[in-house]
Amino acid sequence: MSETTFPEKQIKTRNNTRLYLIIASVVFGILILPSLPMIMMSAMMFDSPGSEDSIPTITLVISLVAYPFVTCIGIAVAWILFSRKKHIAAIILASLPVISILVGIGAIIYMAVFCDGNFAC
Repeated sequence: MSETTFPEKQIKTRNNTRLYLIIASVVFGILILPSLPMIMMSAMMFDSPGSEDSIPTITLVISLVAYPFVTCIGIAVAWILFSRKKHIAAIILASLPVISILVGIGAIIYMAVFCDGNFAC
């Protein structure tokens, strides 16, 4: 029987992608837990008059609510792509929760700078 060996570069790429996916799955999965209380309290961001029309407040709430969904779907699809040997696409999809985090941080910074820390801007 002849053994088929993969080139070392493919093996290294596969191992590095697997390591990244494991770390991303654990870190982003753990970050879902502190986001749940924030999601439950996010309705209170709309208590002040005028905040229901505030774009940064709506953006912050959407990024908070979307984070668990983006994380679960992104990580699941990333592992599927990894098994199909599409490593770059797997890394990109596993990194999608970063976008939700950055959008939320951006909305908070925008409200702090331009709205004087108020949800009604």
